[in-house]
Amino acid sequence: MIAVALCVLIASVYVLQLTPKFASTAEILLDPLGLAAEPVDSKGTGSSAQQDQSNLDSQIYVMQSRGVMSDVARKLDLANDPFFAPKPTSNAKPVSEADRIVAVAEALKSHVTIARAGQSLVFTISAEHPDAGKAADIANAVASVYLRQLDEARGDVARRASNSFQVQASELRDRVLKAELAVEKFKAENDLVSTGSQGLVIDQQVAGINEQLIAARGTEEQQQTIYEQARSLTMSAIEAGAIPEVLQSTSIGLLRDRYAQLLDTRSQLATNLGANHPQLRAINSQVANMQQAIQAELDRVRQSMRVNYERAAANTKALTERLENLTKTSFDSSAAQIKMRQLESEAEAVRTLYKTFLNRAEELSQQQSMNMNNSRVITAAVPMPKSSLKLKLMILVAAGLFGTVLGTGLAVLSEILSGFRRPQQTALDRSGFPVIAHIAASAKTAEKPRSGWRSLLAFRRQRRSSAEPSEGNGILKAVGTLREFTAAHQPATVLFLAAGPVPQASSVVADIVHALIDSGLGILYAPGNLEVRSRLRAGHSASLAAALARDWPTTAPLSDILKYEHFPATRSPSPPVRPTLSRYVEKAQQSDSDLILINACQTAAAQHLAGLISSADAIVVLADPVALTNADVDATLEAIGDARDLVLGCVLVEGA
Repeated sequence: MIAVALCVLIASVYVLQLTPKFASTAEILLDPLGLAAEPVDSKGTGSSAQQDQSNLDSQIYVMQSRGVMSDVARKLDLANDPFFAPKPTSNAKPVSEADRIVAVAEALKSHVTIARAGQSLVFTISAEHPDAGKAADIANAVASVYLRQLDEARGDVARRASNSFQVQASELRDRVLKAELAVEKFKAENDLVSTGSQGLVIDQQVAGINEQLIAARGTEEQQQTIYEQARSLTMSAIEAGAIPEVLQSTSIGLLRDRYAQLLDTRSQLATNLGANHPQLRAINSQVANMQQAIQAELDRVRQSMRVNYERAAANTKALTERLENLTKTSFDSSAAQIKMRQLESEAEAVRTLYKTFLNRAEELSQQQSMNMNNSRVITAAVPMPKSSLKLKLMILVAAGLFGTVLGTGLAVLSEILSGFRRPQQTALDRSGFPVIAHIAASAKTAEKPRSGWRSLLAFRRQRRSSAEPSEGNGILKAVGTLREFTAAHQPATVLFLAAGPVPQASSVVADIVHALIDSGLGILYAPGNLEVRSRLRAGHSASLAAALARDWPTTAPLSDILKYEHFPATRSPSPPVRPTLSRYVEKAQQSDSDLILINACQTAAAQHLAGLISSADAIVVLADPVALTNADVDATLEAIGDARDLVLGCVLVEGA
């Protein structure tokens, strides 16, 4: 209750001093194309999706930048707002207007929250202020200032890019002029004259002469064929009418027709008239004259064909010589042409680059007058007055709940720290054995009881040093449990078992035996060693042998196998006397023991565990709570079997 009251009191003080603040939110939509570092053209070639995502994420920091906040502070005169203006001190130095704006901008950043709505393009701008109207004005001012600065930044980028392109275009223009002048100068020096797009004149001449030579050779072959036909033409062929088509002319045709008529007339006259008839002789004379005329015409045609053939052959020869000369000249200027083509390629590359820069500069100049940014305010902030009573009640309720939890936790912690808390082992809980005692095994362990009378005399001579407090308390608890159990069952047989590895188990059992002897009980103790008997020497009396034989009573479990040691209860010391037969008899009479203790903790006696369990009246299990495992518990329970009810409990040996 104290913690609850304290938390509620602190919350009440905080609530009384709490100044109510009102929040107002504006929403803006950002266009990724308008956020590009380089303005995009009207074709819409924007940034990639990854670049858009990075640009959108970075806009939160841009909206919260000092530049935006400073403009908002100037626009709304927040330097005179008591909520943002720094409180002047009595000994403070005068602050300039710029420093005041910077201080207000830094304070404004802590009261303005900007967030992106998921993976959308919408950003929310929330501002808080004691005045609801002022909070709405701040949110709207941040949105408007940011959008204005965004447009100005894009305009500045476009302007700088346009100027840069224009400067580079001017430099490229000079380079283009120099490259073209170098080409023309090289042409003039090497007589490489060109005619526009058709190339060099010499190349055109070679091409033209080659075409003419091809045509001339065809003409020459044609004229040669005609001439050969004219040479082989005879009068007999004309009379027979076998005149080649190329040699058929008007003159030959008329002469042949006239010659044919004369031959017909002569044939008619030769039929009616005699050979010496004047008409027949006149016709024969006309036929002879016609043959001479035809032969003269043939000679003229042959001469004409020969002249045409010779002219075609001469033309072919002239064109061949001209082509050879031009080809030789072209080969001589090949190196110059290669150099010229290289210069022309360089000039063309610079010209293309110049045109690209010039076009880009023109596009950027036009984009300065076009606003392609679609970013805008989609929801304006409005005053949202609300009562702070709900918030105060929530704070008080939360303080009460926190106080309750804190008080409960402190109470539980106090209870845990005040009580004796030991780690509980899961394996130990599984066994179900009650814990008799906790014993912290010391580094210097107790010595095992010695055999026979030497052990008894050693107990009487040696004053056992006290163990550590925790160990002594555990031993006493174990002794108390054994005494309580054996009070009505004497003599009782108690078997000590080890669950798992317990290196100091025998030492702990020896300490328990010591404590029982010191408490006044007679103990018959089997440390776990097997019996190795030696026969009595001849000559000893039967009564002495019988008295000594009582050191190994036949009533003890497995007395013929295990070696037992008898420790009578401690008494007041008496003066030593010479041992006589009566002393041995007295010893034998005192050998009746209150408890029979058997140590089967990892000793030779563990080999006969089944027989020992069947003869035991009680079982005490020793275990190391740290090293104990479920397998060890299962093995111990299996070994005990149906005698589980005989288990008095478990002695935990810690630090073994």
